[in-house]
Amino acid sequence: MPVSQPSRIQHTIHLLPQDTTLGELDKVVTLLHPNRSAFTYSADAAQAIAHAGNNDSVVVAWAGQRWNGDIFAWLHQRGIATEARNFDGSSVPGHVSQPGSRTAPQRIQHTIHLLPQDTTLPELKQVTSTLHPTLSAFTYSADAAHALMFAGDGSSKVVVWSGERWNGDIFAWLSQRGIRFESQRFVVPETVSGSSFIFTHWPTEHVSITQPFNVNPQNYKKPLTGHDGLDIVAPFESKVFAVASGTVYKVRDVSEDHPYGTAVYLRHQEGYRTAYAHLKERLVNVGDFVQGGQLIGRADSTGNVIPKPTPTQPHRGSHLHLSLYLDGASARKETPQPFDLIDPAPFLHHLQAGWATPTGDLVSGWAFASSLERAGMVARVQTGFINLRAEPGSFQKKLGRVKNGTVMRLLGNKREGYFPVGVPAEAISRVDTAVSFGMHNEDGAEWMKRNGMQGWALHAIALGTNAAPQDMTRFEQAGIKMLIRLNFGFHPQGNQPAPNSPDFQRYLNACVETMRRSKGVWGFIFGNETNNPQEYPGGVNGTPITPEVYARAYNDVWQRKPAGVRLGVQAIDPYFGPGSDSRAYWVSVLNNILGTDFLTVHPKTQDSNPDNVDSDAKFENDPLRWQFLHLKSYQPLLDAVPERFWTLPVIATEVNPQRHNDGHTLGWQENKGAEWVRRAVAHFRAYNEEALIPINGVIFYRFSADQWELHKMQSILNAIKNIG
Repeated sequence: MPVSQPSRIQHTIHLLPQDTTLGELDKVVTLLHPNRSAFTYSADAAQAIAHAGNNDSVVVAWAGQRWNGDIFAWLHQRGIATEARNFDGSSVPGHVSQPGSRTAPQRIQHTIHLLPQDTTLPELKQVTSTLHPTLSAFTYSADAAHALMFAGDGSSKVVVWSGERWNGDIFAWLSQRGIRFESQRFVVPETVSGSSFIFTHWPTEHVSITQPFNVNPQNYKKPLTGHDGLDIVAPFESKVFAVASGTVYKVRDVSEDHPYGTAVYLRHQEGYRTAYAHLKERLVNVGDFVQGGQLIGRADSTGNVIPKPTPTQPHRGSHLHLSLYLDGASARKETPQPFDLIDPAPFLHHLQAGWATPTGDLVSGWAFASSLERAGMVARVQTGFINLRAEPGSFQKKLGRVKNGTVMRLLGNKREGYFPVGVPAEAISRVDTAVSFGMHNEDGAEWMKRNGMQGWALHAIALGTNAAPQDMTRFEQAGIKMLIRLNFGFHPQGNQPAPNSPDFQRYLNACVETMRRSKGVWGFIFGNETNNPQEYPGGVNGTPITPEVYARAYNDVWQRKPAGVRLGVQAIDPYFGPGSDSRAYWVSVLNNILGTDFLTVHPKTQDSNPDNVDSDAKFENDPLRWQFLHLKSYQPLLDAVPERFWTLPVIATEVNPQRHNDGHTLGWQENKGAEWVRRAVAHFRAYNEEALIPINGVIFYRFSADQWELHKMQSILNAIKNIG
């Protein structure tokens, strides 16, 4: 059935630029919400709706200067009248609307989200924040949706939100007009407010609610839609406290014959007000400023209470009635009640659960939702800790580490798996920032021991299919933490055998036996840089070691490692490309392994210029556009570490300049190396001051054996030996 001709009525469509941020979108929907407007990011959709409307129809373009090309000229050429607004809602001075003759819109695919007329602002923001990345169109007008579907192609559709809340059958209405539709529902908001206002204290001596908000409508006169607050247990003459700091702006006396009896009203910040009803006496006066938790009255059953007092039981029904108001809430349709009455329960849930209230200076950020447990308007860290992020996402900037049990404010709805939160500044902690240094190779460890240097060392061994137990007790006793890297072989033999090779399981068995029989080893590393084809069995043209293949082998060893032995996951080549995303490989490995005792990374600079130790330069092309060219290459990899590994030690097991400043000679450049070492030491120490996953050890590559050998470069060895 083709879509029927829509009614030719007046339409106003708000057109937003494609680069509208979520913050700007929030401003617009807040301004437009009372008018029940339609808005879109698609100029084609705006034209289509306006084209179907009468001559008074108009497109309001927001921040029109941010469109590629002249959006007003584009609309005028198609016969569409325009208005212009800034993101603060103000009109653009001097804007002239000069529409020509109307032209038919393109017949393309359109999707529009149709919201019920009684959509509250929190519900609207729930929808817009959820769908924002898709740059969708929204409207409260079924006629506007009809107009857009008439202009669209056969795949166009309407998404109806909470269709049961329409007057009449909206689905039948759409079907009769030949309009394809889908159904969607609002979810119960997981938070209720983006403000900083919060209840700091429970209002009575008994933490129990006896009658919720907006229930029992038969007991209340219109325009009330039900119970206009919460009833809370408060026996006769028990204490009543202010739920938050505020100023007394009104009091009532029982002689006024008001349903609240003797009552106290407080005005708080951000338009919130509270009322405390049915009191025996009030202990504050109009104009008094009270602190949260301050005693403001004594409980009774004055006013209209159920059950009603009797001559023999004059205080029967004693309780506290608590009402909460938010200025403008009724007009904005954020509540079913009149008089700006809203539900106090979400503000009390954390207090009812016995959680402390987050107060003082709050640091705003985003917290991983699955790491939190929630109670009303607050949340508590339920994992070991979380990283507070500047924006939602595991790759976003980290603002600090928040420890288990910390209670924080919820400031909005979940986005991309994260909640916006306000965290008490003193609850944001840092982990141990100490970093120690060392040398690659067993002979490097011997050099450290001779020079009285403590720290880290690494010795790589090629097992093949035979165990090779290591006795590193002499280094352990000298304060050197020795790492043993377990390879099948070195290039071109391969880091591990091909999975279908008869040597595959024999190599894994050799790894387990080597761990079992070794002494004095701090930890074992399974493999090395298997994302680099140089490490494939048979070399660059051999069998790839995919993340899944590596993880399969690693998990076999992990499940059989001896008690008390540490096993660490390999470092990857931080750069390997083009056509290879090393971060994706790293994340896939970490997501596929069963566990690890520590992490390893390989930071380096592309040349020997000490200035590049702190360089922010990145690759210019995909798939490594996100990656730093120089020493900071480890940072995006640590930022991507799954939460379950956040508390583990991290050792940088190969740290070096890749080549001389001539651009081709591999190895350390002796006349630059000492300063390079000093800069690297300062870099890692500075990084750890802010890091949430710090670098615990740095191992300079290497003492002997290839182009990077240092044993003859005394100035560089002295710089390493003299690290303070």
